[in-house]
Amino acid sequence: MKKITAIILSIIIISCTATKTQESSGVVLFKTLDKNSNSGIQEPKQEVFTNKAAFEEAWNLAWSNFSESTLLPNIDFTKETVALVALGMKNNGGYQLNIDQITQDQKSLTIAYTETTPNPKCSYTMAIVFPYQFIVFPKTNKKVVFKSSTKVGECK
Repeated sequence: MKKITAIILSIIIISCTATKTQESSGVVLFKTLDKNSNSGIQEPKQEVFTNKAAFEEAWNLAWSNFSESTLLPNIDFTKETVALVALGMKNNGGYQLNIDQITQDQKSLTIAYTETTPNPKCSYTMAIVFPYQFIVFPKTNKKVVFKSSTKVGECK
């Protein structure tokens, strides 16, 4: 009887450990707060915001090229984290930015994004653009890493 009890307890403990591992790795859901090709963010940047003051400063900078900014989204920083990826100044409308996914492992959270560059066979607006994207995701204490990839755009 003691052996059966020990085996059952071992299985339960192993199951709990496996569940915990599954929860700490995999894909993390996120929501886009704002994405645009025109902003006041002139230099490339990748930032994580864990408080309202820093987020508000970045949000206002992003909207500084507009006469009226969009209201700052209401974020509960006790439960959520905000990230920003900005490509900085680009010389034509062929540049685009897309945050593709967030994944995590035991130690870190990785935000993967793609920068689309102009296709030399295509025509684009000759306007200077400043692509950026703000996202929100569940709060984490893990190290946040940004991983970029580049692809050439398709002609439309």
